[in-house]
Amino acid sequence: MDTSKESEVKKRLKEFMASEGMSANKFCITAGIDTTTFSRMSQDVNAASLAAIARTFPQLDMRYVLTGQRGEVAEDAKSLPLIPFDAIAGPGDPVYEDEKVEDYYYVNEFKDCDFLIRVKGDSMSGKFAGGDLLACRKVPDVYFLQWGRCYVIYTRSQGCMVKRLQPSEKEGYIKCVSENEKYAPFDVPMDDIVSVALVNGSISLE
Repeated sequence: MDTSKESEVKKRLKEFMASEGMSANKFCITAGIDTTTFSRMSQDVNAASLAAIARTFPQLDMRYVLTGQRGEVAEDAKSLPLIPFDAIAGPGDPVYEDEKVEDYYYVNEFKDCDFLIRVKGDSMSGKFAGGDLLACRKVPDVYFLQWGRCYVIYTRSQGCMVKRLQPSEKEGYIKCVSENEKYAPFDVPMDDIVSVALVNGSISLE
């Protein structure tokens, strides 16, 4: 782990504190992080703590904190909820359950999306790895699908899954295709699908 880089993260956070006239103690209390965690940022940058800091101080340029490069939050950027697979809701709107939101993120490139979700398993390996974050946009109706694109779909019979969708040879069905060839394609009845969201992009985690 590059401790020199991580020391720069802590240094840039201190710059922000100075600009806000805040002590390190007040900064940590406001963000809801432990002062020990902050003091260790020269050796260990805690992702959860950085997320809490970003959420508490939206005026803080997190791109600058992490990379030293200045960035701007677009005027029309919105906070995207990160939801676990089991938070995909059943019938109705919205597509996710608010009380199960893990966190919120500003991502300028995904301003047209509705939520982020973390990939589980290896069925989409080659396209998405387990742990990757998918930026998704709700699709109003199953008849508005774009064949060949990746979607997060919620079905009554099988729950939530990420698949590339193709037309099925069976009337009234769609074909769900995995990127990992060890998983065979399968058909799902269109009337079994409760909600669909198009994957507009992803954030890969090393």
